Amino acid sequence: MAAWFADFLTAFRLALTPYLVWVGFHAEDKNAALTIIVYSLILGWTTDILDGWVARKSSTPTKLGQFDFALDMFMVLGSLLAITAAGFVPVELTTFYLAVAVALVWKFPSKSMTMAVACPAVFAPFFLAYIYAPHAFRISLFWTLSILVIDWSRFESVVLEFIDTFPGGVLKPLGEKWRQWRRTVQSGNVHKGQI
Repeated sequence: MAAWFADFLTAFRLALTPYLVWVGFHAEDKNAALTIIVYSLILGWTTDILDGWVARKSSTPTKLGQFDFALDMFMVLGSLLAITAAGFVPVELTTFYLAVAVALVWKFPSKSMTMAVACPAVFAPFFLAYIYAPHAFRISLFWTLSILVIDWSRFESVVLEFIDTFPGGVLKPLGEKWRQWRRTVQSGNVHKGQI
């Protein structure tokens, strides 16, 4: 049962993607559309967190777990297309961004590179909400801080995986310093100047 529910949550993001694009193309009020996009993304990212949590509790493997990251990126693409269609981002800029993103992922194929190039698209709707839909931005900020408090260890492990697997190993020293600092803090040996 848990595996089925995890798959349902994963599939939800697939269904959410065309909805985001539809909202962008049918925006009569840009700011209202942006608010819907931001709330939809909060819902989508919540399902991403929950599907992993439910899947880890399941005794049977999920069918869609292997597509989780791809569906995350599909949702990010949907949100980028939505804010472009709504008129917040010029089509030319989105086209250029996507061309550069595809070229970088093609040249350095890895989950970390994909995450790196997706970052601007992930945060763009929330940045725009800060300007054009402040209430939606405040809700998203509260959501983000709540998730960090509730599940900091999961966030930390995702960031460390990104650092450890980034092409060329250029970020690995950063991960090592973070782990060293964490060991120091956990052992209770933090003194001035030691960090």
